[in-house]
Amino acid sequence: MTEDRRWRQVVGSVGRIEPGPRNAITDVPGVLVGHAQATSGQRTGVTVVAPPSLPAPAGAATVNGMGELTGKLEIEERGTIETPVYLCGTHAVGTVFQAAVQASGRGPDDVVIPVVGECDDGEMADSRTVVAGDVEAALEHLGTEVEEGSVGAGTGMTCFDFPGGIGTASRSVGDHHVGVLLLCNFGDREYLDLLGSRLDPTADRAPDRGSCIAVCTTDAPLTPQALRRLALRPLLGLARVGSYGSHGSGEIGVALATSGDGALAGERLDPYFAAAYEAAQEAVYNCLVAARPAERLDGTMQDGFPIEAVRRLAGARVGLPGL
Repeated sequence: MTEDRRWRQVVGSVGRIEPGPRNAITDVPGVLVGHAQATSGQRTGVTVVAPPSLPAPAGAATVNGMGELTGKLEIEERGTIETPVYLCGTHAVGTVFQAAVQASGRGPDDVVIPVVGECDDGEMADSRTVVAGDVEAALEHLGTEVEEGSVGAGTGMTCFDFPGGIGTASRSVGDHHVGVLLLCNFGDREYLDLLGSRLDPTADRAPDRGSCIAVCTTDAPLTPQALRRLALRPLLGLARVGSYGSHGSGEIGVALATSGDGALAGERLDPYFAAAYEAAQEAVYNCLVAARPAERLDGTMQDGFPIEAVRRLAGARVGLPGL
């Protein structure tokens, strides 16, 4: 992450809750993220979010189900996750799933169902070109610094008709943290809400058929039931930015806890819900600022996100350089 390619430094703060020191999902102790570009040279790749230990308590939620998160049924049934969360383009799911089985080290008599989430990057790339070595490379690059935008699984994604991809943010809740990482591939530009400012729609915009996979982590002691509820809150944050869950879009969330001793419940969960909501909103903005335009498969170029125009709009709205 570079300071001049994040929303908070360029435009201003988001929400009411203070972020963690990195303002990233890796503010949750032990959580690591790794990216790899496809060795084929296509604008596609793999991203991995790994908790410090497995199995881990987990929950999942869906706003619109036009997408895939393998292992979701097992998460809902057992309340645990047994592998890292892998992210990729739609047509790479099978390859990534198989590579994740191999990476688990489990044998044929010890069944594992990897968790693989996808978004369709077919406008920009052929994700069928992803190979097992790309998954291995993402695992080899696991670390606490999270690159955003057109990287890893996000390389060929689109967000509000601009370049999309990976965005992350975090919030501090007492002694705990809530972190969110998004694979952003959704949104109509005319609905994009930049904290009160809006941009003109594109003249030749195609209908929104994109998706978003939201990965949420926390070191708070949450039960699987509470994590299922937490997994929904980043998806509510997408709505705050301008997602309306279009017919062809998949908004799917997974949340996991690094603490196995679930204790918090009821109204005590509200600060964590708010944290996930806010972090997702900022993660989308971080993605838009960081992502860079590239050529589509049809030879046309993506529009770059007009960050300077957005900065001016924000400054004019409150009379200050930021929001």
